Amino acid sequence: MADGADSVDGPEMEQIKIVLNTLYLCIAFAMTHIAKHNGAQAAVDFKAELLSALKSGDLNMALMEVTKTFDFVIAKIEALGQPEA
Repeated sequence: MADGADSVDGPEMEQIKIVLNTLYLCIAFAMTHIAKHNGAQAAVDFKAELLSALKSGDLNMALMEVTKTFDFVIAKIEALGQPEA
């Protein structure tokens, strides 16, 4: 997905960090929303299905190309707490 740039630094890297953090917070928000409206078990199930889809490449096969990136994403999703309903 890179537009020919091999490295990103400076302001672009800060923007990437903001975007990634925002997306991570959106997933946490979604889990809380699911828990409030469908129960805590539904949020747990969502997280499990999300991890399964990521690990199998169903969401994005490109994630599996670089082990370090794959491990980072999986660890971040696994670290999401269990929301209360």
